[in-house]
Amino acid sequence: MPVHSSMTSSMVVLKEAKLKQPIVFMSFLDNSAIGVMTLKYVIENLKMSQFAHISSPYIPPVTVFVAGKLRHPFRLYSDLEGKYCIVISDIPVYPEGYYEISNVISDWLKQINPRIVVNIDGFPVDSIVDGQRIFGVGDKNAISMLQQNKIPLAQSALITGMGGAILNESILRKLPLMSLLAVTVEGIPDPAAVLAAVEAMNSLFGMKIETGPLKETTSKYHEEMKRIMDDYAKMQSGEKKPDTMYA
Repeated sequence: MPVHSSMTSSMVVLKEAKLKQPIVFMSFLDNSAIGVMTLKYVIENLKMSQFAHISSPYIPPVTVFVAGKLRHPFRLYSDLEGKYCIVISDIPVYPEGYYEISNVISDWLKQINPRIVVNIDGFPVDSIVDGQRIFGVGDKNAISMLQQNKIPLAQSALITGMGGAILNESILRKLPLMSLLAVTVEGIPDPAAVLAAVEAMNSLFGMKIETGPLKETTSKYHEEMKRIMDDYAKMQSGEKKPDTMYA
């Protein structure tokens, strides 16, 4: 069982993955669950399989039940052709471990020579949003790709947590980088944000991730939210106003 190690953290390889200068997507449960939700959808849709996990004292001692199996929470997946790779964590990593774990992953990324490393994250807002749902940032080549695919550049972005740490270490290793930010409603599941991220992945990288189920879920979600808002508006307008008192 090969191990790529740095300090007390390591990548434990469970089986060989024949990666061919892959596009590497990553997301971690830090600021928003949207990125993790997106990549879980992609894993299932492309029938990707796990080939490694990260072992570290900075990962809480949790086992997750995924796709009918007990699994490590911090996992790496690839597709059969070795074109795409996903790095994902179902639980937040202790901040004290950001530097160490990001070095393990970035050293591995340097070895596999990825076509590009793409961090996917949510941009939480307080209320339901309409219009543009996806923005991007990245290096010079990534910006050109975003512009060619008519994905707006974020005017400013602060990418924190595990994703930010890996991007920092990847910059030092001169790896090609991009981050996609999906605008999402804070605190509730938002399938429209997942759909926006998946459509951006299809557009940017020529992927063929099926979006039909997401569109159906998004439509039902919007219908339900509209019903809730209409009911709330009726309730507000139907409330009896207090009597006016004159002295």
